[in-house]
Amino acid sequence: MLSLNIRSESSIIKFSAAGAGLFALAGIGWGLWAHSMAIVFDGSYSLVSLGLSLLSLMALRVATSPADSRFNFGRLPAEPLAIAVKGLVILLVCIVSFGAAVLAIVHGGREVAAGKAIFFALFSVLLCFFIWWRLRKANTNLQSMLVEAEQNQWWMDGVLSLAVLLGFVLTWSLYYTPIAHWALYADPVLVILVSGYFIQVPLKMVKNSVNELLMVSPPAELRKQVYRELEILGISHRQCKMAKSGSYLLLEVRIGIERVEQMQGVQKQLERKLARLPLEPVIWLDFYCKQSASPQRLA
Repeated sequence: MLSLNIRSESSIIKFSAAGAGLFALAGIGWGLWAHSMAIVFDGSYSLVSLGLSLLSLMALRVATSPADSRFNFGRLPAEPLAIAVKGLVILLVCIVSFGAAVLAIVHGGREVAAGKAIFFALFSVLLCFFIWWRLRKANTNLQSMLVEAEQNQWWMDGVLSLAVLLGFVLTWSLYYTPIAHWALYADPVLVILVSGYFIQVPLKMVKNSVNELLMVSPPAELRKQVYRELEILGISHRQCKMAKSGSYLLLEVRIGIERVEQMQGVQKQLERKLARLPLEPVIWLDFYCKQSASPQRLA
């Protein structure tokens, strides 16, 4: 079951990477031709997305590698680490684009071939939302953090392209009014508005990923689901610790040694009950003696 999910995640991310590569080349080339900073920014964002999609593929392979003498507990943190890097790179793109747009305004704006820009922006909107929809549909059952990060990238790109399209329509309209000189500022103003708005998305990606790397307790809703399953097996929530790492739920359960016979097969039962969660469970059982201060891990 896990291998099937991995193959599915891999194929989805490859599809996203192929779309990002195509879109990046088209966007940068068309943006330079139309003299549009907004379209170049759009294409540059897609180029970054391509690199980040390849990073996701590498993280997926690393995270599913078995434990060894160097990584005794495996490499599960590779997923949140990759998402944190993605968030930081997207944040950097937003900041650099914001600064370049401000400089363009200071230097008198930029003239844009509005007709060429409108055509590409319309194509961009349709392509981005189509790929976002395909990823969202494919991730309904997988519930993969890596695929969700890809979705966020395409959603951001789609809304960015829609804003650019509306801005270019406005720019084209301004050329036929007495305030046509303001049309020079439309392109950099668009970049400022969109990049400023989207800064919150990479910030959220980084925050959530850092929480997972620090093994912060998962969201309350997820904890309640796990506690309900534990109570069915006679295990109190006070006996367990849990954390979320990418697509995995890390769960440690402490059980008194006097309940060994009663708890025979409990790990298998837990795995079956937690299989309905949108995360792959990784479970450790600690059996301990009440007289002993330190538990002994038997499974």
